[in-house]
Amino acid sequence: MIYIKEAILHIFDVNSNEPIFSFAGLDISEKFTMDYIHAMIEKVEDSDNMKKGVLTENNPLIPAFSTLQDNFVETTKALAEKFFSITKLNPEIPPADLLCVYFTLDEVPCLGLFKLNYSDSVTHYVSYETEQLTNQLMINRSILPSARQAIQEGLVLNLNNMEYHVIEKKHLIDELGEKVFYFTEMFLEDKPQPSLKENIAIIKKAVQKTSKAFNEEEFQVLADTKDAIVHSMTEENVIDNQMIAETLYGDNYAKKEKFFEEVTEMGYVDRAPAEVAVAGPKYSKQKFRLDNGIEISIPIDLYKDPEVVEFINNPDGTTSVMIKNIEKIKNLF
Repeated sequence: MIYIKEAILHIFDVNSNEPIFSFAGLDISEKFTMDYIHAMIEKVEDSDNMKKGVLTENNPLIPAFSTLQDNFVETTKALAEKFFSITKLNPEIPPADLLCVYFTLDEVPCLGLFKLNYSDSVTHYVSYETEQLTNQLMINRSILPSARQAIQEGLVLNLNNMEYHVIEKKHLIDELGEKVFYFTEMFLEDKPQPSLKENIAIIKKAVQKTSKAFNEEEFQVLADTKDAIVHSMTEENVIDNQMIAETLYGDNYAKKEKFFEEVTEMGYVDRAPAEVAVAGPKYSKQKFRLDNGIEISIPIDLYKDPEVVEFINNPDGTTSVMIKNIEKIKNLF
């Protein structure tokens, strides 16, 4: 259960390119504010882009985090000052407000930091010129994301053990001349483990490289990979690297060795927590695009049922797809 104790919003003035710090917290008695904060927390916790990490004892932000519960406003001002000192020097990072929240999650004290990017929106204003009332249009360039919109950067930090969950996006850092995950690498000064989405992408790339090395048909082994990943997430709530290798390659040790070599090189984290619900609905179907433009979407639980679908390797090297036992067809126009 989430219990919000304090929250504050520090804003960034795009006109002066400087932060404007708040000296008092948000009114958390307002239902709208509470619902908005809950939505931000859930966007981090329920995302397949979420990464996990633990801050070391010598991390430079540890002293600030240790004062949060006793001096929430001043501590968040210091955190926001460091954060804005990074974003204001790098124009590719979208300007934003920083929402800071002190809350408990299942009675564990936590800090939430959420970057609320600005977007443009048109509104009206009333003008009085030459004693005449006129309704005009104007652009507001500091519109914050709604509770339903995605955010690019957000952090939930366990203040007891310094474990954190984070979502983030790479942006160009002028000083470095390259795109980096500035939220963790520059602000937190830490490097988290890959997210569920990144882990799955690593496995996919490793399978593709292994298939290429052994001249295998890629579409079939990728379909089996997806099936194995979903099975692992469903049965064990992790992605079991060994199980995936066994499913794909059986007793072919050469293929297994190549696969393990690739995933290790790309930074895959074996048996990291993973849930199908978090991974999203795209993992519930096998999707294929044929070279003639036809696209096929098959529920993953029916993909291996020979009474429903069959892939046939023809003597001329082409592949036929047979859809079987259809009683009714509905056009999804």
